Amino acid sequence: MKPPKTIHSLSANGFTWTNATKAAEEETLYLEKTYQFHPLDLKECLPPLQRPKLIPRGDYLFLILTFPIFNRKTREIEPEEIDIFIKKDAIVTVHNNKLQALQNFFDILELDKVHRASLMSSPAHFLSQLLDVFFEACFPMLVHISNDIETVSKQVLKGYTKETIHEILRLKNNIVSFRKAMHPHKNIMTRLQTLLPTVFAIEDRIHDFNRLIDQSKEIWDNVETYSYAIDSLHQTHATLISFRLNQILKTLTVFSVLIYLLTFISNLFIIPAIDVPIIGYQYDFWIIGGLMLAIGLIVLGIFKKKKWL
Repeated sequence: MKPPKTIHSLSANGFTWTNATKAAEEETLYLEKTYQFHPLDLKECLPPLQRPKLIPRGDYLFLILTFPIFNRKTREIEPEEIDIFIKKDAIVTVHNNKLQALQNFFDILELDKVHRASLMSSPAHFLSQLLDVFFEACFPMLVHISNDIETVSKQVLKGYTKETIHEILRLKNNIVSFRKAMHPHKNIMTRLQTLLPTVFAIEDRIHDFNRLIDQSKEIWDNVETYSYAIDSLHQTHATLISFRLNQILKTLTVFSVLIYLLTFISNLFIIPAIDVPIIGYQYDFWIIGGLMLAIGLIVLGIFKKKKWL
């Protein structure tokens, strides 16, 4: 059966890497006929997104991983699935070609035969390097998130803006998406290290898989730190907004009290009574105005003394 245009293979030292850059029925049908993979595993390669897992299938292992990718248009982090079939003499990857690091890795091996032969000297070495590509691609995104948090932190101290709260919520959403994508990896890498000897030997490359476990832990620790940081930043921003609202309400309250008192005084002098004081005398307008000003100043003085202003 002729492979679809979306499936490409590289071989060296009796080992083959088959890379399917589209997860659709045509590709899964070809893989089923070529490698006799379990139909349920091939079905899980199709949309929608599956949860990360590792399934032993006798002569091969089926590995599903999700990794974060950054959408430059929306500036949001999205999870992307990569499905890996691990056999004794072959590794098959199925994805939707959104993981740029994977495409770059394939292009390098396709062009550099010497490097390809070196990486494919053993299945364990190739698999560890392939997984390393995915984990290494996470660190630039972590640096980007860290820089964004620092930028937003400076904006928060300058005052409230709609753009600032939007950035905080965008960062929180990105960190949550990053956590969802990476959370199971540490346990899966540990289990993979345990199950791989059922497919091929890994004794000479055990340190490579230990490094992958350490990388997954390091990534998770960074994500947790950034999660705490953005939550604290969000809380600080909310506190500043609350303080600002309190100041506004305090000002409005003082203004309302003054208006109420001055209105009360002015209403006293418009009562249609016979013996209304001051009214009808010379300079009555200025006397009433001075009285209202004096009462207003006294009230402000009381507020100042009580430290309500």
